[in-house]
Amino acid sequence: EMLGVRHCCFVLGAAGAGKTKLWETLAAAQTHLDSGGGPTLHQALNPKAVTTNDLYGYMHPVTKEPYDGIISKMMRDYSRMENEQPKWIVLDGDIDAEWIESMNTVMDDNKVLTLVSNERIPLTSSMRLLFEISHLRNAS
Repeated sequence: EMLGVRHCCFVLGAAGAGKTKLWETLAAAQTHLDSGGGPTLHQALNPKAVTTNDLYGYMHPVTKEPYDGIISKMMRDYSRMENEQPKWIVLDGDIDAEWIESMNTVMDDNKVLTLVSNERIPLTSSMRLLFEISHLRNAS
């Protein structure tokens, strides 16, 4: 139900509590029930395992050429898919002010990721962000 009305959801729990199994089971159930017009696609990453430039991309300081980051590539690929099958981006790692700030416009009602190149990538109606975290201490 929650994923039907929210575009961002938090899966909270301590390490080893089964957070990953929970969303994997939900994705498998949605696929099995053919909920959403096709298999549930999902990609997961730990945002704290890479730099902010690796996550969102950057503009080369000399050539001014934009380079994609992991999240921007995932979101662009999913947003270009014209089908309505569920598409999840799972961010598996505690919230950190350094990487979460750029997600503000995606998580609010704008549902758009704005890159340093000023490209705007929309979160389509079939896309969801799942945050797999142990606590909300650094959330605001």
